[in-house]
Amino acid sequence: MAKRQGNNLRRYAVVGAEQRLLELAKEAAGIFAMFPELRAPGRGFMAAARGGRTGQPAAEGAPRRRRRKMSAEARKRISDAQKARWARQRAAGGSKKK
Repeated sequence: MAKRQGNNLRRYAVVGAEQRLLELAKEAAGIFAMFPELRAPGRGFMAAARGGRTGQPAAEGAPRRRRRKMSAEARKRISDAQKARWARQRAAGGSKKK
């Protein structure tokens, strides 16, 4: 019986959390309507949640993205696959240049 009651409580908690998120979304929409500059990259509460600086202009406050390093083997695999794809397209006569 305790497990069934726990499931009901969780379901009610989810419904309550969902309602609160809807209220917050409406409130955020109102704030963004008054202050559209908060939507700029690197600004606002989302930047703060990601570790960005909120008081800085967008160019300075935007966190730097790190590039993924691809091994030479991975680049070669992708290159070979793309060349094979192009060869199949040429063989099928799918050349559609304007």
